[in-house]
Amino acid sequence: MLIPAAVADYVAGLTHPAALVGCRLSGMSHDCCEHDIAVFGQGENAVVHVGGHIIELVHVGMAAQDVAPLGRIEVIRDSPALALSSMLQEVAPKLKKALAAFGRKSLVSSLFCQQKMKDTRHQVASAMWLKMAAYHFVQGTLALAGTRPMPLHELAQVRQAELATDAADGVQAALECIGIERATRSEIARSIEAITELKSGDYDKELTRYKAEHLLEKSMIADCYYYLGRVASESLAGRGSAFYSKYGKLVQISMDLSSDIQQLEKLQKSLFRAAKKGL
Repeated sequence: MLIPAAVADYVAGLTHPAALVGCRLSGMSHDCCEHDIAVFGQGENAVVHVGGHIIELVHVGMAAQDVAPLGRIEVIRDSPALALSSMLQEVAPKLKKALAAFGRKSLVSSLFCQQKMKDTRHQVASAMWLKMAAYHFVQGTLALAGTRPMPLHELAQVRQAELATDAADGVQAALECIGIERATRSEIARSIEAITELKSGDYDKELTRYKAEHLLEKSMIADCYYYLGRVASESLAGRGSAFYSKYGKLVQISMDLSSDIQQLEKLQKSLFRAAKKGL
């Protein structure tokens, strides 16, 4: 890929070795997509605007287990001391194995979230855990099929993936748990506001909103709905039961959660069978 000069010049001036990763190397990027830059050294993650381009700086370690999950990498700034290019050549054969390991871990995470759904007595939290489980399942299934999941593009990746019958049926069950059929502009507008509040302290909150609004402008309603739920899922995962109870309405709106418990329990059984088969 031809990296814009403004982006290359900015990255070349960073302190640590850095490389382009993510959707800009996949051929699936939208105009709203940032240039994901993996920075191999310590520092604060950040979103910066350079020459009309958006750059997201994500700091990662230099160990093989840190690098392999990044997928395809295009080095922009190397260092003789670290020899990033040489290290990436050593890691390359491990990428497929790392992706498969991530896939299995995601399916296990799906089962874990499903158990959390069963254990909680809070209706909103129960629906939330099922939706989280569904997102983990989709990510895991894509990874096991050899595709590195990308949040903004996951629904498109699912459409393009060549999945075995059991995996395809499982993804369909997951999308029913997520509630893609509920996607409307009004629900998305409500979710955007709730997620903006959820992510009020996050460095990428404005980027998330910008992407969602871009998808809406392009009438990519289902993709936008899926993406927002995915973002909310990651934001809520570590908040704790006290937060879910105190801010139940915010949680419900951010993920557009259903209150039909009987239907949710039915969907969970289908997702459970699919996750077990996937493992």
